[in-house]
Amino acid sequence: MKQTPLVSLVVVSLTIGIAIATSGQLRQTPSSPQGKITPWEAMNIAVKRTGGHAINANFEFDDGHWVYGVMVVSKGRLKEVEIDTMSGKIAEIEDATPAGEAKEIASDLNRALKSG
Repeated sequence: MKQTPLVSLVVVSLTIGIAIATSGQLRQTPSSPQGKITPWEAMNIAVKRTGGHAINANFEFDDGHWVYGVMVVSKGRLKEVEIDTMSGKIAEIEDATPAGEAKEIASDLNRALKSG
């Protein structure tokens, strides 16, 4: 029962992430989001690396290829772990803030509204 809210959050996050990525960057992306690893595997990879607790995983089109952006809470800090969707390798780990993430999401949503 404890996983139900997390499952719902991940599904919603993936849906929003895919919608933003495909609508905001449709002209730049060569294909639909795809990967050999699942969002759950990406979350597990991020948790093993950071020792934290995964919150969600979003498809993101970054530097010409698809990655999962996995948000993790670790030692009282928020981190975004970018994981290649095909190989499962960690591309980048960066500190994040709720305000910074909200600003990024708002920008992506506004761009999608203007393009669509």
